[in-house]
Amino acid sequence: MFLVEKMKSKITIVQERFQKARQHLGLSQNFVAKEIGLTNTAINRFESGKSDRPNWDYGEYLVRNGVNYFYLIGASEEIEGQKLNDVTRAEYEALQNQLHGLQISHKELQDRYGVLERVLELLQIEVDDNGNVIQKLKK
Repeated sequence: MFLVEKMKSKITIVQERFQKARQHLGLSQNFVAKEIGLTNTAINRFESGKSDRPNWDYGEYLVRNGVNYFYLIGASEEIEGQKLNDVTRAEYEALQNQLHGLQISHKELQDRYGVLERVLELLQIEVDDNGNVIQKLKK
């Protein structure tokens, strides 16, 4: 029984440390969830103790953003770790916002291209490699 209690205690420490580390970085659960491809619920369940299975993408994300790995696992009291680069939080978030905008623009262009291809097909129009429009002959 002692071993089970000790393991539960260790899990609780890790859960608390993940939450404190995220808060230390000034990040919301929702922001982190989007960054690593999880739901806000998954982050919340782990941090609140409703799930004892950490998502290691979450841990890796925290470490990449300057949290001490040994702090996360309860082996150190020092929360600050070595950042993997010298980009400031504001620069990082600006780049993330730009990337997100580009991803949305790319998706919109793909959708429009698909619609355009379908319209050209319905109108029986082809476009050659030089951009010249060629009307297909109706049979």
